[in-house]
Amino acid sequence: DAIVCAGFFEPEVLAALQQIGKPMVLVDMDRRGFTSVNPDNMRGGYLATQHLLRCGRKRIAMLSGSLAHYSIQQRNRGFRQALFEAKVLADPDLEVIVPAVDDGDEGVAEAMRSLLSLPKRADAVFCYNDSTALSAMKYCLNEGMKIPHDIAIVGFADIAAAAAAIPPLSTVRVDKEALGRAGVELLLHAPDESPSHITVPVQMIVRESSCDD
Repeated sequence: DAIVCAGFFEPEVLAALQQIGKPMVLVDMDRRGFTSVNPDNMRGGYLATQHLLRCGRKRIAMLSGSLAHYSIQQRNRGFRQALFEAKVLADPDLEVIVPAVDDGDEGVAEAMRSLLSLPKRADAVFCYNDSTALSAMKYCLNEGMKIPHDIAIVGFADIAAAAAAIPPLSTVRVDKEALGRAGVELLLHAPDESPSHITVPVQMIVRESSCDD
């Protein structure tokens, strides 16, 4: 009777689904002409970067996936906004898109190698999701670095592995149940209305990976 599209979908796939003519909602994606529900990705990127700035970090890098993804693009905007407001000059060398390789850890390792080999190396990394942050942390620990003393790391989503990591990972919490619930409620209560867009709040969760105290 209705379709919930959760996560990233190619435009061609969305167009084909739209042709079916069923009520449809996008969850964790935004596209003109579609009803959508998203976490406040830009606010999350802003909070993560602001937190690192408040911890005294001066060279904050961002590890991203493809900026073609709405959520990643918005997190990157929040990252830049926080730097701008703090009057910190954005350094393009500190914004790295993780290369897509078969082994996700290897792509993150390659990105971290490039960041840590800069003449002025990064002292903090905001990662676009927790799995990337956990891989970055693993790489740094294997290199003999102390976290957060040598480098602070923050993720995004608050997956179960974030709190269980050693050290526990600071992250931006996304209420995924609220996202799904809002998407279904839109289909149940307003399936035929013009496209609407709901933004679900996020929360900064501070753990040991980003602050010494």
